[in-house]
Amino acid sequence: MDFSIDSEQKALRDAVRELAARRAPQHGEGDVPVGPAPHDPDTWSALAEVGALGLPFAEDAGGLGASAVEVSLVATELGHAGVQTAYADALVAGSVLAAASSDLLSSLVDGSALVVPALAEPGRGWSLASSSVHASGSGDSWTLTGSKGPVPYADAATHLVVPAAADGGLALFLVEAPSFADGIATFDGSAATQLVGPADGATALAAAVNLGIIAVCSEALGAMDAASTMTFDYLKTRKQFGVPLMTFQTLTQRAADMYVSLELARSTTLFAAMAIADDPGDSATASRAKVVVGQSGRHIGQEAIQLHGGIGMTAEYAVGHFTTRLTAIERTYGDTRQHLASLASSLSDHDQVDVLA
Repeated sequence: MDFSIDSEQKALRDAVRELAARRAPQHGEGDVPVGPAPHDPDTWSALAEVGALGLPFAEDAGGLGASAVEVSLVATELGHAGVQTAYADALVAGSVLAAASSDLLSSLVDGSALVVPALAEPGRGWSLASSSVHASGSGDSWTLTGSKGPVPYADAATHLVVPAAADGGLALFLVEAPSFADGIATFDGSAATQLVGPADGATALAAAVNLGIIAVCSEALGAMDAASTMTFDYLKTRKQFGVPLMTFQTLTQRAADMYVSLELARSTTLFAAMAIADDPGDSATASRAKVVVGQSGRHIGQEAIQLHGGIGMTAEYAVGHFTTRLTAIERTYGDTRQHLASLASSLSDHDQVDVLA
């Protein structure tokens, strides 16, 4: 499989790299809080201007007709710079809107609407197969009952895409101007618009989340690359007993292990992006990528802090922020354990398992 990118993809990558460098948090100033960043309208508008929000969508819907590969390039640059956005979540919601041929997709692409999915549920484990939110109605008149949350970027969201149980299976609905309390959206007979019916709801949602997984895995790849580079540079320049830390064999071996994890995550993410570009419904490949990236991110994040010593824990230094983000991504769209369980459950369907298929 050819992992090289063409001139147009390089131009996109360079444009986003320059954008991300301008929007990157300045950790050295000591005023960057640890944890999720709030929605930044200026960064969001900048992403819309370079076409990042419409990359995987059809041109007649305002998109660019690109694929998951281009999405991966954008997300990697955002992750490398430490820029946190609703990019992956908006792509998940946008994929559902595209499946429903919704007019709202054009507003998502131009950045005037922030549409995010409400997938998690209070007190329940991650699952795309069912929903405790129930839908009732028909035609253009639907109502939802239940709760979803925590919802990413809830304070800034203009619309929610909500999976809900309906007669016949899982259907996908759009809720306008949702209200939240502590990040939880509660629907009490709330009006909703059906986007995808029970016949195609589960399939459309799986394909949308697969694209989101590619985006967050790519963001993690960028964060791992940045954290590893910072660590390698630190080991080369920081001296103890009059010599650079890189002189000590054990530290060099640990740095080499970080490099192996980074390259494993890189090749897995690129392979998964190309596979999802060909088949958006390939959930097995998405799960494999999520497992490898989750394990690699945990290894690199923990080692980056350990090898930096005390400064790795300070808010004024970026490596701790990268590790925090890697930890959050590992639990986004299902954690490593849940994706391993999903892969294990399908093993009996195969006489032989080809890990590169």
